[in-house]
Amino acid sequence: MRQQIRERVDAHPVAAFFAFAYAISWVAWLGPVLELSEPVETVGFIVGGYGPFLAALVVTWLGSDSVQAWSRQIVDWRVAPRWYIAAVTLPLLIIALTSVGLTVVGTSVDPGLLPERVTLVFASFVTIALVGGGNEEPGWRGLALPKLQERSAPVPATLILGVVWAFWHLPLLATGPTTFHGLASFVEVAPTTTVRILNIVGVAFILTWVYNGTGSVLLAILAHTGFNTANNTLVPLPLDIISAGDSTTILVVTTVAIWVVVAVLLVVTHGRLGYEAEPDTVTTPTLDHSSEIQ
Repeated sequence: MRQQIRERVDAHPVAAFFAFAYAISWVAWLGPVLELSEPVETVGFIVGGYGPFLAALVVTWLGSDSVQAWSRQIVDWRVAPRWYIAAVTLPLLIIALTSVGLTVVGTSVDPGLLPERVTLVFASFVTIALVGGGNEEPGWRGLALPKLQERSAPVPATLILGVVWAFWHLPLLATGPTTFHGLASFVEVAPTTTVRILNIVGVAFILTWVYNGTGSVLLAILAHTGFNTANNTLVPLPLDIISAGDSTTILVVTTVAIWVVVAVLLVVTHGRLGYEAEPDTVTTPTLDHSSEIQ
């Protein structure tokens, strides 16, 4: 029985991972739909966020891959310092572009608000790394991305992963702070949800570049955490506006900024996004942990 399961998982590891990730997370996120108590919903939110991590662990354990090798890349910090700089500065660059974009569309920004948020930024970074996004990376970039790139070039592999990753968020994206009821409410939030999906797919391209350049899930965790932290705390607007459910202008401008950065990365890397295949093949990645940014 175990051998049959292993053969099936080895034959379709990405599909198995996606199925487990969705099942774990979406079941855990049923709290608002079932109108459970707030503490139970909070626990469910946290557990659901670990769905990709748990799914990757299960698929790796059930299949022929080494759990030790998979887990090692999660703590692999031995990469060139320039990649740490990139992981930190890219979110800041996108926030800077967002600030310019907001000014262009007539929204008044106030950089003077940022110095008082230093403590909030560090607290948010730690929280997000553990339960607010960074914890997903051992699944998305640690398992799914390298498996997809064994069969597809970086751009289509990232598009597949980005779309699946974005729709994995759907229970959270569509409901916001409260669950929606009925088709009319879904139609109402659909445009904003669509922009959020485009936002997430764009971030997927940037995280592909970071992972391909380092082979380290830890760096993907840092970059993912940096994006979420910057979006939540570093846009130079009052925090109540940033966190408002109707902050569509910020979302749209940020998404445009992300795709500007993605376009530059695609041009500079000639569509490779830091991926280096073996000569005469397109299936086996060669990751140089000390290589320069590509």
